[in-house]
Amino acid sequence: MTDVIRNINTNNQVTGSGSKPAAKTTEDTGAQKASSSAASSTNNVDQVNITDSAQKVDQIIANLSAEPVVNREKVDEIKTALAEGRYEVNSAVIADKLIEIDELLK
Repeated sequence: MTDVIRNINTNNQVTGSGSKPAAKTTEDTGAQKASSSAASSTNNVDQVNITDSAQKVDQIIANLSAEPVVNREKVDEIKTALAEGRYEVNSAVIADKLIEIDELLK
């Protein structure tokens, strides 16, 4: 059996301390041809095409990474409004923002 990765014939056992290399078998020669043909096929150039959607997602990520993670002023304002009982949820604004996000992802 031949280990194609290391190009070693595992059926041959080395015995003794002689300095002669083991004789190559036809199995070794086949493995060498296979590995050289595999090496020549790696010269091909791969090509990647990024879709418009992926480019839009990359742009959104870039825009978001430029924004601060937390708007501390807004958080404090909402906390105060909640504590005082004057915070109102505007469902129309929320719906508009969700539609805006959906349009960005198309």
